[in-house]
Amino acid sequence: MSFTASIFIPQKPKGFNLTRSEKLCWYSLGALVIYSLPMLFIEKYFDYRFPQWAYYPALLIFLLNFSSYFIRITEFENLNGYFDGTISFEEDFLILNETEYKYSELENLVIYGNSFSGEKTKNYRYGPMYANGVENLISFNHNEFKVEQYFQLNSERHLDKLQETLIHIITTEKIPYNREYLNFINEEHRSFILFELFIGKLIKEKRIEYQDGIQLIGLNSKQAEEFKIKNCLK
Repeated sequence: MSFTASIFIPQKPKGFNLTRSEKLCWYSLGALVIYSLPMLFIEKYFDYRFPQWAYYPALLIFLLNFSSYFIRITEFENLNGYFDGTISFEEDFLILNETEYKYSELENLVIYGNSFSGEKTKNYRYGPMYANGVENLISFNHNEFKVEQYFQLNSERHLDKLQETLIHIITTEKIPYNREYLNFINEEHRSFILFELFIGKLIKEKRIEYQDGIQLIGLNSKQAEEFKIKNCLK
């Protein structure tokens, strides 16, 4: 079992580094307002009518704004940072830039791994269509020092590999059991047989409540009964 990803160092907030489609969208919108608003004001309050050709630049600006919707279709978000080093999950320890951290020595561990390069963003009307997969985070305390790093998942398969690795580490208790660590597993990966068997084991050992375990896996009432039988919980 081994998983490796590139460490990402963020530098700029998203809003201060616009992509090409975002610049075209917002700058053209601003230009449209600056150009058209005074004309509309004059026509309304001074009873003056501009010739038709005076509106042609406004039409051109509108077309530029409209074109941003096509540019965004193949556009990725700006990275706003750089890559430096790697993070690796090994059998018994984590490696960050060649420094080893035993799982058993990690405290306040947080792992967020649900963003991958090429996934669609939540920009439904403007802005880049695809993400770079750099919003994944690992954070923990080790020997009274806090360590925090972002990392990239470069495909959906890479995300699946991370989840499979986390399931292995958690279910074999390489990381000492903590109820919060079960949340590191994304909902779509909680149906993995190893994870279900581990939940059954936790319920039998009374380390987790039955209802909590069932909800965590996402079973309906019929599936819950089958789960009980399969894991000898009756």
